[in-house]
Parts: sequence; C-alpha cells; structure tokens
Amino acid sequence: MTNADREEQTPAALVRPPRRLLQSTLRCLDVLDALAATDKPVAISDLARRLNVRRGTLHQQLRTLVYAGWARQTPDARYYLSLRAVHIGKVALEQAGLADRLLPLLEELAFRTGEAPAIAVLDVDNVLIVQRVESQQLVRADIKVGTRMPLVGSAAGMVLLAYASPDKLAQLAERGVRIPPADVLAEIRDRGFAVQRDGFTSGLSAAAVPINMGDDEELLTLSMAAPTERFDEKRTVDLLLDAVKRFYAA
Repeated sequence: MTNADREEQTPAALVRPPRRLLQSTLRCLDVLDALAATDKPVAISDLARRLNVRRGTLHQQLRTLVYAGWARQTPDARYYLSLRAVHIGKVALEQAGLADRLLPLLEELAFRTGEAPAIAVLDVDNVLIVQRVESQQLVRADIKVGTRMPLVGSAAGMVLLAYASPDKLAQLAERGVRIPPADVLAEIRDRGFAVQRDGFTSGLSAAAVPINMGDDEELLTLSMAAPTERFDEKRTVDLLLDAVKRFYAA
C-alpha cells in the first residue's frame, strides 16, 4: 500500500489535508458536524460564530445541504439536520456489524442491571455514543445516542485514550486535547477498564471497557452509567468484563 493510499483511508480531520482534497466538501461536512452538535434548530449567526466563517458563505453551504436533503430550514430561518442522518447512522451501525453483534449484548446487560449500557467511539477529539439501551429506572443517566463527551472526564474517553496509538495521542494533543500522564493510561490498560465518579456529569458515575472489533476496525468502548448513589463499581466492572469475554468467544 502506498503512502497516498494510506492518506485516502485516514479521516481528513486526523491528518494534514492533501492538496487534492475538496476543501468545499470538507467545509460542508464541518457544517453538518456543527448542526449535529446542537439539540435544536440553530440560527446562521450562531453557526457562523461556532465555525468562525462568514455568514454569506455559510448561508450558501446551508442552502446546498437543504437542497441535497441533509438539512431543513424552519420558517424563522433556523437550520437542523434532516432525518436522512438517522438513516445513514443506522446503515453505518449495520455495516460495522454493531447492530447485530452488540445490541443483544447491551440488551442483556440492561436486563441484568436495570442500568443503561452504551457503545462509544472516538469522534475526532470527543467520545461519541453510537448505540445504547435505555435504563428502566425512574432516576437514570440522561445520555442519548449522539451524545458527545470529553475524552478526559469520562470512563469511555479514558479507555479510548489508554488504548490509542502514540501517533493518535500526538494528533489529539496537537488539537488541544489534554492527554493524561502515561502511567495513568498504562494503569487503565493493565486493569482493562476505567471508572469515573461524578466525571462527565455531577451525580453520575460510569465504568468502561474496550472492545476490539478487529485489526481494521476502530476501537469501541462498552460502558455502563448510573446515578452515583447506586453505582456499584465492582459489580459493574465484573459484568462489563464478562460481557466482552463472552462477545469475543461467540
């Protein structure tokens, strides 16, 4: 495989963009990411500040996304993602084998614990929840599919950092991500899990373990979150490790 081939297979956000990439396409994808980071329709002025771009250029990009069916516009000129994103996300889970292979695992954990297990991945420089089974408890962790969390301060994020390659850690550091000391990450690898109490959200604790889907796939994390007052660290970690062990054996 040539260096050029490797560049083609590496996400653009993680390498210095080659000159042959279409910058206009990358900017439209940045707009989609910005729309995905909001939980309600957003005005052009707000998006322009977040992206640090001119409103006129952003307006053209949004019109393009609306025409292509990726975004919708409200009567008061606010923008939000269309339901096409839901379809693409569902297909991505199926193509990666997450839906068929991991959903039964999550459902079993949720049944046994009453809590909410989730699958997450590294998304540029955040943790992204890509699959989750909801808790049946009245008081529960309010973390939905699509939620982004910081790498430092979440159990899933610490696992992703602990198992990241030196090159990936260097790339994250260049983008301003605070990388924990090497001995902290080594301890997580030695134990095979990470735990955060009152980390991402006050009153919420979680444990996470890695799932390696194969040499050519990205690392996933399996995590379980619960209100801190009923979070049983040992039982949660034991259940997660056992679930991953059975997943590998299947």
